[in-house]
Amino acid sequence: MADTDVGWAHAQGLADLLEPLPYRVFIGQVDEVDGPLEYPHLILWPPPAMRPTITLNGYGGETATTTQITAVGRDPREAITALDRASALLHRRRPTIPGRNCSVITQQPEAAGPPQPQRDEQARTPDGHPPYFTFALFTLNSSRSPDG
Repeated sequence: MADTDVGWAHAQGLADLLEPLPYRVFIGQVDEVDGPLEYPHLILWPPPAMRPTITLNGYGGETATTTQITAVGRDPREAITALDRASALLHRRRPTIPGRNCSVITQQPEAAGPPQPQRDEQARTPDGHPPYFTFALFTLNSSRSPDG
């Protein structure tokens, strides 16, 4: 993997760790689905990777991302529960990304806790009600692996 593709790879690494959850996980957007969209679901918003500007030994491919994970549910409790389960599953885990050495994932400590769930008036659940969403931020650092 090129050092230019790290932001998306980090998000995919997080998504891979979320597979045990009973929720559909989207990256970057909610794709077309067959039939009605199921609730709750999670959306990962991959940012471009941040790279250090100065190192003593030059740039070694070190990168960091802070990915927003948005949980969407039919009501506030469903949204909070989905995000809480995702957070618990990611806590101090280390994803596997080909060509990268990854740190453990941390929830952004200086960010406020997940905001109060908000209604999304632009969307409707299958029963016709607006869904609720909330989010949290997760940081992952990685560097090129010697074999990558």
